[in-house]
Amino acid sequence: MTQSHRRIAPLAALLLALLALTACSGSNDSGGDSAAGDDTALYEGSGSTNADIAEPQEANRGVNRPPVQTRAVIKTGYVAVTSEDLEAVRLELDTLLDAFGGTVNRERTYNDRDGDIESSNLELRVPVADFEATMDALKKLGKLEGSRSNAKDVTTEVIDVNERAQTIQNSLDRLQRLQKRSANLEDLIDFEDQITSRESELRSLQAQQAYLADQTSLSTISLYLSTPDEYVEPDALEDAGFVAGLKGGWEALSDAVVVGLTVLGAVLPFAIAFGLVGVPLLFLLRSQARRRREPAPVPQE
Repeated sequence: MTQSHRRIAPLAALLLALLALTACSGSNDSGGDSAAGDDTALYEGSGSTNADIAEPQEANRGVNRPPVQTRAVIKTGYVAVTSEDLEAVRLELDTLLDAFGGTVNRERTYNDRDGDIESSNLELRVPVADFEATMDALKKLGKLEGSRSNAKDVTTEVIDVNERAQTIQNSLDRLQRLQKRSANLEDLIDFEDQITSRESELRSLQAQQAYLADQTSLSTISLYLSTPDEYVEPDALEDAGFVAGLKGGWEALSDAVVVGLTVLGAVLPFAIAFGLVGVPLLFLLRSQARRRREPAPVPQE
């Protein structure tokens, strides 16, 4: 290699190094300007344009979040049991619920004239993890007349509602930030309208989240207890509104008749005594009073 070539080579290498450093610096500066300018670009223009640009960005963030790992299942069940001693069954049920961490959500009980339980409809809430064990225990409270259970997988619905709620929340946060930075009255009004709309959507989604969380954490079991004589088939229970009203009305009418006959039985002896003694005595008193009022006969001359 000649002496001139030896001098040019270091200069060329130095020049290439400077060019490389300049390119890297330019690339970093352009990237920083792009990231810093996102919010500025969203801020420019009307409020509706801001929201239209902001929402797709937040939606893309939601897609990248990891999905729910556990299945979300809503479990419901029905058990019908008969027993001669429903008082004892009711006490055993309380012990059973304490063991499984369950509660009685609603209860409707009918008693006979002596105050003993004839039938009872209960809505129980128990943890989903203990659903099968609770169902098996309920079936052993007395003579099993019928049972059924249902499981509905709502995992996809839970994921969808959570994603939509997070997207709306992110959009709402962005709108509120832009509203604080806006100095234009029209933009402020537009932001306020969009924020109100997003808040309404978010409340609706949060209500769905609460419902799904409740239903997937606690299962619902309908328990029907009755004496063997009072047992009603499940098909008849579905018409509980009419049947219960008819039964209640008939029982009220029967009670009214019984009360009326009881009062009549209590009064009847007095009525008979009055008829045998009081009526003749009344006629005698009236007859004597009539004679006293009659004028004395005038003596004849």
